[in-house]
Amino acid sequence: MLHQLSQRAKLLEQLNHTLQQALPAPFAAHCRLANIDNATLIIHTDNASYASLIRFQAPVLCKTLSTKLAMTVDKIEVKVRPHYSPLQNTILNTISLPKSAATSLQQVAQTIDNDSLKTALEKLLKRAS
Repeated sequence: MLHQLSQRAKLLEQLNHTLQQALPAPFAAHCRLANIDNATLIIHTDNASYASLIRFQAPVLCKTLSTKLAMTVDKIEVKVRPHYSPLQNTILNTISLPKSAATSLQQVAQTIDNDSLKTALEKLLKRAS
């Protein structure tokens, strides 16, 4: 059962990636594939205006996705989920770093001549705080 669930999650993530590529760029950040049921894609969006625009483009999207997914997509169902948070916001913005490692990185950042590497190390140290 757990294996099937894991496989289903992987499939949905792959299909979501394909959907993101097929959508116009401004839409992609506001939409996510929630499920696929038979030949119907269920898409969640964070805004009613994007839902309307996707519904308007549904016939073209169905055709495009049918070719890209190698499966028939007859219908797109769009649901508004206002509290949807895009994938890029789900990544934690803090890291766990042992104190000794943080001290070592700080010493390296203070002595390094490469400005871009120094800046990157300082950003890393701020995220670890």
